[in-house]
Amino acid sequence: MNNELLHQFSATVEAIQAAALRPEAWTQAMHSIARLMRAPRALLFTPALAPQSGGFVMAHEVSEPFLIEWSSRYLVHDIWTQRAMEQGQVRDGNVAFGQELVPDAEFVQSIFYREFLSRQDIRKLCTGIVFAGREHPNLPLTVCSVFRSSQCPDFEENDRNLHTLIARHLSLAVGTMLRLRDAQFQLATSLQALDRLSSAILLLGQRGQVLFANREALALLSRSAGLTLRSGNPARDGMGWLQADNLGVQGALDAAIRTALNNNPLHPTHFAQGLRVPRSSSADDLLVQIVPAMDMQSLWGSAQPCAMVFIIDPPQMPSLDAALLQHLYRISAAECRVAQALLHGQTLQEIAERLHLGENTVKSHLKQLFAKTGTHRQPQLIQLLLKLSHAR
Repeated sequence: MNNELLHQFSATVEAIQAAALRPEAWTQAMHSIARLMRAPRALLFTPALAPQSGGFVMAHEVSEPFLIEWSSRYLVHDIWTQRAMEQGQVRDGNVAFGQELVPDAEFVQSIFYREFLSRQDIRKLCTGIVFAGREHPNLPLTVCSVFRSSQCPDFEENDRNLHTLIARHLSLAVGTMLRLRDAQFQLATSLQALDRLSSAILLLGQRGQVLFANREALALLSRSAGLTLRSGNPARDGMGWLQADNLGVQGALDAAIRTALNNNPLHPTHFAQGLRVPRSSSADDLLVQIVPAMDMQSLWGSAQPCAMVFIIDPPQMPSLDAALLQHLYRISAAECRVAQALLHGQTLQEIAERLHLGENTVKSHLKQLFAKTGTHRQPQLIQLLLKLSHAR
């Protein structure tokens, strides 16, 4: 990157990080993304989940009437999204151009362009998959797209590389936002706000020491074999250090913490790339996600934390009400087992291994779940399953 581009990129990353804890900052973040990508319009949204159902839309120079018309009339004609799904382009962190998804000659003849996008002078697309919405039920399909007009130059490989980095930084900010949103954590004004969260959260200092653990984290670490809190020198080590029972896992944990503390904007780690911590007392691993701490000056002043740790205990995740699902949709017992595994964020391959089934059999069960529930994508199905679930 040249100096000017590096400056713009750094400013964009700072804006994205600020938006993780302050929703009002998304306006500036989206403006920065569009400017960095030399695109008149930008959109960060959950295409399979409406805002009223827990999704969100962050936009730059994309009007509300445009979004309403898109969702109400032209979603079925969205040839970009259809081809991305067909081609297997919907993968965490993947970036694709519109002309890669649909040849330009075909695109300009499509209803989507002729009747809709052409009226907005949207011709060229660069889209990044922030979350694919498959492995983590609390991280829905999330896409960041930037748009250029017919008069603008085509997107090039440099744009792809830049947008790939932006998608990863967005995964950290959006992932943090979604993990904290359940307790109205918008402004992060006190440590008591962290204590009210239902998620287990720790804050780490610049050496990786634990500065703070909320009540949920302390309870989880005290009852769960596999990961504990090891005491250190109270004068300089805060509450101590995260300690894994398994030496190999400890090495991976230390490496993940170092990566988050380093917080290199040119080498961000995707939020969905969590660490599994096995427990001897349970078949379910703990899931650990470590991200650079966003701006938390309001909590700590100048000595703010350098990383945040989220710990997820799968047995505490929602349990599917199988009887209700079978009664409402005539789902078979085998399909219910697949649905429960999907709800816990397992991939189709993991489900096949766990249930001792062939992967094609799992895919067949998934197709039946789609058909019987009237859903079309995994995020839609998972949203329905969450409504039919209860806490364990």
